[in-house]
Amino acid sequence: MSGMSSLPLVLDHLPSGFMSASARTLHEVVPSPALIHLPGLQPRPVFVSVLLHGNEDVGLLALQSVLSRYEGRPLPRALSIFVGNVEAARAGVRRLEDQPDYNRIWPRSAPATPHQHMAARVMDAMREREVFLAIDLHNNSGRNPLYSCLSATGAEHLRLARMFSPLAVLIQAPQSLGAAFTPICPTVCCECGEIGNAQGVAQAAKLIERCLADDFGEGTAHDDAKALDIFQAFAMLKVAEGLTLSCDGEAADLQLPPEIESFNFQALEPGHVIATTLSHPDVEPLRAYRLDGEAMAGMLVRKGADVCLSTQAVAAMFTRDLRAIRQDCLGYLMQRVPAHAL
Repeated sequence: MSGMSSLPLVLDHLPSGFMSASARTLHEVVPSPALIHLPGLQPRPVFVSVLLHGNEDVGLLALQSVLSRYEGRPLPRALSIFVGNVEAARAGVRRLEDQPDYNRIWPRSAPATPHQHMAARVMDAMREREVFLAIDLHNNSGRNPLYSCLSATGAEHLRLARMFSPLAVLIQAPQSLGAAFTPICPTVCCECGEIGNAQGVAQAAKLIERCLADDFGEGTAHDDAKALDIFQAFAMLKVAEGLTLSCDGEAADLQLPPEIESFNFQALEPGHVIATTLSHPDVEPLRAYRLDGEAMAGMLVRKGADVCLSTQAVAAMFTRDLRAIRQDCLGYLMQRVPAHAL
């Protein structure tokens, strides 16, 4: 499995070439997953993870932007950087076929695989350093607004999310980095738009810089909740294995609407067509699952060749990226969370 070690590379300095590297060339500077600790005037570190998915370069670009502003002067707060899947980044893909998803290796119980042991070592190191807060930076594979993902709704988590975007999604994905860090410090996963989105890079850099400067503002959990439009993810949609797939009108077992990314953060009514299937009438081509992986019956219905929603839902993370769909999911279904419910 790509020579994976259960020990991340640990550095106490920024390696030469880091500031000029791209995601595709970072392996020349950092040859494996690495934890880089940089000192600051305040010792408790901000933790930033980048490249958990190899083709999502927003975190690297945002860090390079922030660090360039502190050249020759100390950081106001210590910074710990986790550099994730550099092998996938070298190939320009989310993950290699023989790898797990690097955002699904953060165990809440005893680690069982080399990747989980590596993630556990990172967690242990950050506990020892009394991590101040954690930021996980991602690009979307589909067209979405900038938004935060949260695993909890405590005051500090909400405040951190609001610093990035007025949109937030409560999504308790098992073994994600966000779910692992949430019990030990304020934590947010930032979804920074599609790859190449300059606004996403700028907003991520602004968040990192504000957190290093200790700028959390004032307020209460209720005030921050009112300032956020919060959605609860309750289902993910996955394509059945072995089926061909298209989203551009080409013949396939399952055809997705070409405009599927326009569904994101839109309210979809019962009967809304998610996909069309022209073969395998006895196969359930698109399936709904709870976030813990349990299948959900009745969420999708067949009307002739169409696969439709059976209930009202708000869509998120729907994508045309066929590789991302196969390696992860087609997208999520959500419902709005009223501020008074938090």
